[in-house]
Amino acid sequence: MKTEYRILYLEDREEHLEQVTDLLKREYLPSDLCWVRGRDGFLTALKNGWSYDLLLVGEPPPDLPAPEALALARKSCPELPVVLLPNEADEERAADLLRQGATDVVARTALARLAPVLRRAMGEARERAALKRAEADNLRLAGLLRNVLEASSEGILVVDLAGQITTYNRKFMSLCGIPEYVMAPMNLERVLLFLQDQFADPVAFMSEARHLGDHSERKLVGFLNGKDQRTIEAFGRTQRVGRESMGKVFSFMDVTDRELATDPLPEARAVPPDLVAAAREGRMVPWHLTEDELVISGKGLGLLGLAPGELPGDLAALEALIHPEDLDRLRQALERPSSAPFDLRLRKGGGSWILTRWNLKRGIEGYRGAFTVIPWDARAEEPGHPLHKATPRFNFLVKILQQG
Repeated sequence: MKTEYRILYLEDREEHLEQVTDLLKREYLPSDLCWVRGRDGFLTALKNGWSYDLLLVGEPPPDLPAPEALALARKSCPELPVVLLPNEADEERAADLLRQGATDVVARTALARLAPVLRRAMGEARERAALKRAEADNLRLAGLLRNVLEASSEGILVVDLAGQITTYNRKFMSLCGIPEYVMAPMNLERVLLFLQDQFADPVAFMSEARHLGDHSERKLVGFLNGKDQRTIEAFGRTQRVGRESMGKVFSFMDVTDRELATDPLPEARAVPPDLVAAAREGRMVPWHLTEDELVISGKGLGLLGLAPGELPGDLAALEALIHPEDLDRLRQALERPSSAPFDLRLRKGGGSWILTRWNLKRGIEGYRGAFTVIPWDARAEEPGHPLHKATPRFNFLVKILQQG
């Protein structure tokens, strides 16, 4: 039979050893007894105390009283459970030994109690050791995750279902200019209130920020545009443990100059001011389409004249808003993605029509892109019209603002 427990047994009398050995066999407690009877042997055994599951002290040798053996064990192997087996029951002495650190005291006159006491003491010790190992593993994992979090080039913010911040990285603080005293309470509303003063349209910012967090089961994208003319792209994803939703993880990236400094296209220097303003002022709305879901940034609510919750959540709902004559234009763009933008007439919440210009890119997870509302002018399709000329430049601007 495979040995389950290793017991160090300090005992001066051999007949007591045989008595305990027979008892453990009768009680089906698989164990390997390591018997020591002298002071020197006991001290030597304690050097390898980590390899034992329990110390049992019976009738010790004359030069090593039970209290001293207990004290030596507690000093050398503080995690090792110690059970004392005196010849006679003495409640006062037993209480004193328990105060000195003994796990339990069983009189030899009540030997039937010994096996259950040993089983419980060793089981509890192993549970404590397993818990301590798990805590150490969790600390190492937490340290590793913290290092990964701080090494990220994106600002990271994790929020639980109650709206409390559970963790963040320094990149998030530096990207958004948040001081330590604002982050210290780990309160999301406090952070949002601090940030709103940095944005050109605080009301729109708060609406967009809350929109990113309100839908715990949806992936969300959005642009936050500050007074300093920076554009911060935010992406939200549900945080799960197994199948249970625990909150959301947000990533933030400054995309103001993405690709602008290195793109060789000459028209980059001639992006029309109205399109630059659309991007900077948040009138360019990012979107993401997968097989089952369409995600449009909350900025689309105002541009499309829709009430909260009315943004289309899939392709069919989007097509219901598109002018029938423009449906083929969208379907062809999805079937054969290209760099050319395309215009769609969309029905606003009040029933009127607006003209929107879209750009899309196909990726592994589906399609993504951005759209903006452009002035309704029948001459826009005519060669020579400013909007017509802006088409390739609009495409370049969207390329700047898209997720690759």
